[in-house]
Amino acid sequence: MQRTIEIADFELPRGAITIEQLMGMENAAWEHLRAEINLRRKSAPDQPLARCRLCKCPVYIRAQSTRDGLMPLFAHFSDADPHCPWYSGINLIPDDARAAQYKGHQECALHRWMCDTIAHFLGQDPRASGIAVDHYLKPAIEDRGRFPDVFAQIAGLGKFAFEVQLAKPFAFEIAARHQHYRSEDVALIWVFRNLDAQLPQGFRDVITMQRGNAFLFDDAAFRASVDSGRLMLTAYLESEKGWLKPRLVSLDDLDRRNGRSVFVEDRRTDKLLDYCKAGRVKWLPLLEAGAPFDFDDRKVEDSFGPAWDSIRAFISQLSGWKDSWWRQFETRGRPHFFDVMSMLFSIQSSAETGSDRVFVTRYKNDGALVAMLNARLSGAMNMRYADLIETMLAGTSRSYELDRPSLRTALANARQQVQQIAPGHPLWASAGRLFPEVFDGVRRAELTDLGQLPTWAIASKISTSEAT
Repeated sequence: MQRTIEIADFELPRGAITIEQLMGMENAAWEHLRAEINLRRKSAPDQPLARCRLCKCPVYIRAQSTRDGLMPLFAHFSDADPHCPWYSGINLIPDDARAAQYKGHQECALHRWMCDTIAHFLGQDPRASGIAVDHYLKPAIEDRGRFPDVFAQIAGLGKFAFEVQLAKPFAFEIAARHQHYRSEDVALIWVFRNLDAQLPQGFRDVITMQRGNAFLFDDAAFRASVDSGRLMLTAYLESEKGWLKPRLVSLDDLDRRNGRSVFVEDRRTDKLLDYCKAGRVKWLPLLEAGAPFDFDDRKVEDSFGPAWDSIRAFISQLSGWKDSWWRQFETRGRPHFFDVMSMLFSIQSSAETGSDRVFVTRYKNDGALVAMLNARLSGAMNMRYADLIETMLAGTSRSYELDRPSLRTALANARQQVQQIAPGHPLWASAGRLFPEVFDGVRRAELTDLGQLPTWAIASKISTSEAT
């Protein structure tokens, strides 16, 4: 009976991810994790992105077929410690997997026709040069991975490698090819013949690399190539309900600026950024209405009701926390919650604008942010948030404020006085939903991988002396 790896420890900022968290992720999230693990395995095998909590051996994400579709599970690589209680047996090595899939015949007639035909239409472009078609069967994956099915250089656009994929590609092979072509400044395009209703995970891995885009050389692309006298591909773009209406695209229509893969439209990054911004939508107009705020004023507290309702929709534990706060301190929980979150919004706004801006206390101009934090941390009710405030600062472009002697003292004193709240606490979870770019390690890391982490959420390396 095979055991499941229950916790994988990822390189920070991701941190520990349980099997329950993995299985609860959207497909795009765990597919990105899977891709990054494989890319790291290829580029730096001695520095794995994720390790088994028990044996510390490297792990990857395996897609398990179930009646409800593909399900992600952690699995050990083949060279893991077999004595680990969560070890699940030896995996098929890459060359054996390829042999089993193709039964010794890795190129079929359709594959050959597609390669030759793609090369033919590339040759009709007067800008094209160096066109080559190669049988990709080689004695080792690395050698094979360095020879694309079709290669061409297009003046004004760059170098392109086309991999015609009819059978399910393997995750290790996808990572190897992307790693190599990226280093060679060659745009890699995976080309399918069709898209099945239930795609194997290997096809999903390719689509992940291409940011939610799938490219086909189907009958429609063939006819369009004949009519236009140049290579055309049918592009399928992800949507919430499957795929958008397919469109015909040329190489000139492709975006290759992100350095990872080509696409017509990045269908995943905007969704990730929108998720991050969505938690703050109800707060921003209220905060812009005027500051500083005194949330003990009933009118001010009530005006922030929509902000409370929006975050409570994500963090259901807040209702119980509010009641518990009243029982413990005999003060209303909502005003306190608004005050704490406004401190974090002050950090975010100051990081985003580059100048101190606070939504609580009447401090103004340069130094207002640190003065506000020092004042708030000196209060008995707020001392418990020293770790929360430091985590927020450390994850923004105002991280250099942590070098201020006065703030270091305030944080240290607060920690000595009271026990700190920690991840899992309703207010920490609320901060995670309002500022996932800082507190949500998985999303922060993915945005960093893609070069899309907002500038305000990039920790500054400026020292105090430079800042002053």
